Amino acid sequence: MKELFYNYIDWDNIGEKYRDRAVAQVDDAVILSEKNVLRLSIRLNYIVPSKDEDKIKSIILNSVGNLKDVEFEYAYKELILSDCDALRLILPRILRRLNEKNHYVAGSIDISSLKFEDGRVIISTVGELACKKLNENASRQISAMINEEIGLNYEFTFEKDDKLYAKAHESLLKRNDEELKELTEQAKEAAKAAAAKPRAEEQKFHGAGGSGGYRRKKNTKELPAKGNIIMGENPITLEITPISKISPEQKQVVVAGIIFNKEARTVRHENVLMSLSITDRKTSTCLKTFVSKQKWDEVNSLLKEGAYIKAIGAPEWDTYENAITVRVDGIEKCKMELREDNYDGTKRVELHCHTKMSAMDGLNDVETIVKTAARWGHPAVAITDHGVVQSFPDAASAAAKLAKDDKNPVNIKIIYGMEGYVFDDSDCINEDGSIDYKKKGTNHIILLAATQEGLKNIYKMVSISHIEYFYRKPRLPKSVISKYREGVIIGSACEAGEVYRAVSNRASDAELDEIASFYDYLEIQPLINNQFMIEKRIVESREDIRNFNRRVLECGNRLGKMVVATTDAHYDEPESAIFRNIIMAGMGYKDAENGQGLYMRTTEEMLEEFSYLGEDTAYEIVVKNPNKIADMIADDILPVPKGKYPPKIEGAEETLRKTCMEKVHEMYGEKLPVEIEERLNKELDSIIGNGYAVMYVSAQMLVNKSLEDGYLVGSRGSVGSSLAATMAGITEVNPLEPHYICPNCKHIEWGDMNLYDCGIDMPVKDCPECGTEMKRDGFTIPFATFLGFNGDKEPDIDLNFAGEYQSRAHSYVGEIFGEKNVYKAGTVSTVADKTAYGYVLKFAEEKNIPINKFDTLRLAKGCTGVKKTTGQHPGGIVIVPEDHEIYEFCPVQRPANDTKSDVVTTHFDYHKIDQNLLKLDILGHNVPSMIRQLQDMTGVDPLKIDLTDRKVLSIFNGIKALDIKDENYRFTHGTYAIPEFGTAFVRQMLDDTKPDKFADLVRISGFSHGTDVWLNNAQDYIKNGTATMREVISTRDDIMNYLILKGIENKTSFEIMEKVRKNKPLSDELLAIMKEHGVPDWYIDSCIKIQYMFPRAHAVAYVMMSFRMAWYKVYYPQEFYATHFTSVAGDFNAYVILQGPSACLSKIEETVAKGKNATAKEMAEILVYEVAYEMYARGFKFRLPKLGHSKALKFWVEDGEVLLPFVVIDGMGESAAKSLVEAYDEKAFDTVEDAIIRSKVNSTAIEALREYGIFDGLPETDQLSFF
Repeated sequence: MKELFYNYIDWDNIGEKYRDRAVAQVDDAVILSEKNVLRLSIRLNYIVPSKDEDKIKSIILNSVGNLKDVEFEYAYKELILSDCDALRLILPRILRRLNEKNHYVAGSIDISSLKFEDGRVIISTVGELACKKLNENASRQISAMINEEIGLNYEFTFEKDDKLYAKAHESLLKRNDEELKELTEQAKEAAKAAAAKPRAEEQKFHGAGGSGGYRRKKNTKELPAKGNIIMGENPITLEITPISKISPEQKQVVVAGIIFNKEARTVRHENVLMSLSITDRKTSTCLKTFVSKQKWDEVNSLLKEGAYIKAIGAPEWDTYENAITVRVDGIEKCKMELREDNYDGTKRVELHCHTKMSAMDGLNDVETIVKTAARWGHPAVAITDHGVVQSFPDAASAAAKLAKDDKNPVNIKIIYGMEGYVFDDSDCINEDGSIDYKKKGTNHIILLAATQEGLKNIYKMVSISHIEYFYRKPRLPKSVISKYREGVIIGSACEAGEVYRAVSNRASDAELDEIASFYDYLEIQPLINNQFMIEKRIVESREDIRNFNRRVLECGNRLGKMVVATTDAHYDEPESAIFRNIIMAGMGYKDAENGQGLYMRTTEEMLEEFSYLGEDTAYEIVVKNPNKIADMIADDILPVPKGKYPPKIEGAEETLRKTCMEKVHEMYGEKLPVEIEERLNKELDSIIGNGYAVMYVSAQMLVNKSLEDGYLVGSRGSVGSSLAATMAGITEVNPLEPHYICPNCKHIEWGDMNLYDCGIDMPVKDCPECGTEMKRDGFTIPFATFLGFNGDKEPDIDLNFAGEYQSRAHSYVGEIFGEKNVYKAGTVSTVADKTAYGYVLKFAEEKNIPINKFDTLRLAKGCTGVKKTTGQHPGGIVIVPEDHEIYEFCPVQRPANDTKSDVVTTHFDYHKIDQNLLKLDILGHNVPSMIRQLQDMTGVDPLKIDLTDRKVLSIFNGIKALDIKDENYRFTHGTYAIPEFGTAFVRQMLDDTKPDKFADLVRISGFSHGTDVWLNNAQDYIKNGTATMREVISTRDDIMNYLILKGIENKTSFEIMEKVRKNKPLSDELLAIMKEHGVPDWYIDSCIKIQYMFPRAHAVAYVMMSFRMAWYKVYYPQEFYATHFTSVAGDFNAYVILQGPSACLSKIEETVAKGKNATAKEMAEILVYEVAYEMYARGFKFRLPKLGHSKALKFWVEDGEVLLPFVVIDGMGESAAKSLVEAYDEKAFDTVEDAIIRSKVNSTAIEALREYGIFDGLPETDQLSFF
């Protein structure tokens, strides 16, 4: 063992001069049985570097089976190291321990050059804040810990070193150069190999692990893939080494596994470091190598996540990953061995299966379960989640895809069911007839829909259980089940069902028969499902569980009821139990590892499981009876009916056409230009013909209502692509090509599309007919973006209402369609990546399981997607037509099952039914609220603001128009507080692009809202001169417009655009079409990189609102700042900001110095400090809150100063601020006591008000004192 502390030590790091004198002795090695941890006590005269310790630990864990961890206890005797070397080596270990509690330690210290002065050690650090905190909080701790560890007695002082940033930069460049050098050498080898004749010469050798292998004399990694050989030249035939057994000592290994993560890091000149994380379902590793970008693109296209591969390469300790990885030389795609159902005869049917919608309990992906059952030849499979039915639409979709598969169509019946929570309510009826549903516990019950009507009844029961009887879980009274059992088949469920519980409670046959008579069939399950009964000493042995199952069978025989064997599957494979264990542990269950064996099983496995009942009986319950039940279920049940079911508004078609035609004639004259008339008629014919008129008219009614009530409405999404929407008044975005239109005589002139794509940017021009200045309009947006070239794409009308107006808009929808037909759009919240990652780390820590970075990622991925809770879309409204019931489409419930909420949402995530029912997006947004406040304060109608104002446009490219008074002003951007343009990310984009036209702002809006549209994409092409800002892709419309100009057929151009925006891969056929039509490689590459895109209409609508805000900023600055601060009042730190501009700057610098350790609240406050600093620099001031002047929640302007509201005072919440103002408005306060009594503000808030002088001049009480 002690050789490890010589052979795996980096002596260059310690100092080669010490090597000959180094002594290491393992004094003791003990395995702590309760933790399964090896503890080593080592006596040595040098210090093991931290990285080497991790390496040694990994080698021991890989060599000694079943160990969970290794602990080292060092005893340092007669150190041979100099003080400087000793401190340099011990400090990383000390700092690692410190950093667990003090996160500012990480990354802020440079221990490479320690300085010694008069018994002090001086350490360089990055940043003033880190330096201060280290001196205050860490220096004494470090001194004490080092004295205790190695007996050295030094004081530690930290000094800020500004040169560290430069050093870090140089180090990064050096590392990249080294990687580039290695890549260049590999590329040279690959070029030689390609030029030379293939040679089969191989040099045999045996690795440390004892398995045979070979090392090639040439680099074959860059060879094109051939068949299943993805990388390398020949098939990989050597023996596979389990991932858990690989070690850096081995020179070469073959590993095999499933790919679960792919990454590629570009170094330079288009070369990449390729990383493929693989798992054998027991543990994981990462395959790494440097390849050209072309090779990576090939590998990435041929190997998808989920693919099974073999790989050959050299294991090595990766200091960056702190784990063993494999430097791969060859990769072969293989067929993964899967469990198959090879039973020769009729296959079984699973009647009890959970998916990820069984909240925090089921781990089955519904599509995987359906595919597995189909692959095994099972005629049907049931979906029976706990209390919910949210997997039904996806199950139906999976079955439909299998049936339509061109190569191997498979028909499998989906049985739509639920495992409910039932209780006998016969003795729970209150005097008023209501049910006391909290009185009893519940039992499990299986409900299967046998007919479409039965499914509707299940939907009703799900709704009733969630809306009326939810208490910790959705409960179902037996009386409700009896009322709605028509078309429903009822099963007795698992050990938590009342039949099995009666058996385990040793009920008599008569009692058992009475309970079982309620059910249509009875259920038993594999022995391991009920293993917990033995562990909890409910029974003594598995034979007792077998006898329980025999009693259920006897009961079924007595009552003439079928008995079926089910798996109660919660996950797909035996190895997947770990995912459920992690989720359950994350929820706090101490017996999280008791759920073994709950996986989907084959016919053979189930027949073997129940063989103790005899061959005939086993066949009856495993195969015959489940198939009988499946045959009782109709083949044509649909969880959501096919087709569209729009609501009706009487005369909607005529209203839409009439209002559109009136508006277009008002704008463009009695004789319409041909282009406009044809487009509008085509749109209206498509909209009306496809049944979308009601959507348009309802949106029109909502917008008109909001405008009547004094609030602007902003459009979102692609609705601005529709000229009909513009003419109906739904959006102000005009999608026509750039044009001049005379407001007087209606003379029209079309702009030059080669120069302008936004009419606003065209030069001012007077009408040649009448001399009136013409209006410039048009934003070049094709209608196809909205409804497709055939006008049959599902429209999506999203509207941004003022935040305070949103609830009124929602209520108005009820007035339009009827309250009983309107539901909030439901959402389903699932375990996200970060949450899953946390669960995994917590599980590993609690169970003392050592896992590497890659296995952590694998386990986290396996836990994502599991349902946590439900919610509601922030603005989505689903409308059911008057002549239909919601239960024909889905159940309903409260958001997050909040029994105190009045809101009722769809039970399905709204995406599952948005192709069938009308959904309106009525969203609340800050900007319309801000525009309304600005209008109230200034009297300026926002709709009359000039969107062509060059002075306003200039603040997107500088600060001249702001008239800054402070000569030492530090900022260079004029867009602080401008919606969409005020963040650091977009400000940098403004620097890169230097916008000088409205069209530029539209593109920037597209860049900033897309994913992988700007970064690693458009930004690079602009910087390196490949393309201009007008040529790169910014919005989805750009793609279709460009491809059409290239001569690609309209429908194909539309298809490519849709695939790119939905992040779907472009087929080889589509890529070939693009290349045939001269689309450059950089453009194709840009399309491939894009993850998500904004529609141009959305970008235009946002920029129009932002430009209006910018106009107010230039011409009404105090009102602008008051309005902005109102919108961010929760982040307005009055104590800091009122100290002036220097305090704002200091706070910004302090927060920036914290880096990633800054809280979300602190980061949000930075934006407010920036705007306050700018306001001060323009010469404007704040005014303290004052009774009778200040508002409760809104900043206002008084005598040219920005007046603070009461809500920004510490201790004053919204309700307290409102109460104070309302009480004062009713009657001015006579005394402080009067204010306290009438406003009901608490003592903390009162003291804060005193500090701001709010009560100055008011007597405390109205009592008189006589002297």
